[in-house]
Amino acid sequence: MSQPIVVSLPHSLGQAEAMRRITAAMEKARADLGHVFSQATVEWRGNHADLKVVAMMQTVTAGVDVFEDTARIELQLPWFLAPVQKKIVEILTKRSGDALKSIGYTKA
Repeated sequence: MSQPIVVSLPHSLGQAEAMRRITAAMEKARADLGHVFSQATVEWRGNHADLKVVAMMQTVTAGVDVFEDTARIELQLPWFLAPVQKKIVEILTKRSGDALKSIGYTKA
């Protein structure tokens, strides 16, 4: 297994609004990309969501914890993506501008 990717995103929305927006973003992603996945599940327990996506017989799991002023995302990639993990982090960071705005990102 590769090392997990961990990202903390500060926000100023409060926990309930951040959870609402994150849930909406997850549903949009599932609607837009659902045809690519053989399985895509999200299970919320309180302020924590467990995500599982399976595509081309590979599984990606993630956990999202939403707090009053921060959302923490931990993403676990399949072992064969470990060599490109840094590139994936760069891509996620580069594309995070719009995503951060959509959840009310505030620069720390």
